Amino acid sequence: MSLFINPYDKDLPQKVLQLKPIKGYCFIIDIAGSTELKDIDLSKWIIFIYNTFANIMGNLFMKFNPIKSLGDALMFFIPEDNMQDENPLTLFHALWNIISSDEPNLREVKIGASYCSDAYDITFVPDTYDIYGKDIDLTARLSSIAESQEILMNRAWVEKVREEYERTGKPNAYPEIELIKGPWPVKISGFSEYQTIYKVTK
Repeated sequence: MSLFINPYDKDLPQKVLQLKPIKGYCFIIDIAGSTELKDIDLSKWIIFIYNTFANIMGNLFMKFNPIKSLGDALMFFIPEDNMQDENPLTLFHALWNIISSDEPNLREVKIGASYCSDAYDITFVPDTYDIYGKDIDLTARLSSIAESQEILMNRAWVEKVREEYERTGKPNAYPEIELIKGPWPVKISGFSEYQTIYKVTK
């Protein structure tokens, strides 16, 4: 469980001082146009969302579980040490497959993705797992401004993906790497400095 930030815990200041940032991969996958979707029959829009979430989990190798759902979005955080048999490139490839689907029983999605060096294993709700930090906030902002069937990424995420891509020596296996566009400096709410972002769009 994450460290519960309990204001009544007399040892909380000491526990907070002992916190160390966790490096990892955060991404938020949001169903595009989900509010309008709910204008149709209840039984139909529930199935659309279920199918879309099931497709997301299938593409993520059924091993990376979301931390939480935010409305019709799923938030994931994968510590770098927990990547197991996967790597930044295979993770990016999975996200590309998710935004690229043309299945009629699925809804289009948009994704914000960040490699995080400023993330902390804390929660404000007892007995739950959660992650907080400036990089997590950036991921949420990227998800909110992404277009349908698009992934917006921070510089660190793209650098990790490209490093792994160069190591594979298999350019034909991941053609979507060549579709990454950027960098652009973007002013994002809550950040004093411009953020460097990249994008890939189906």
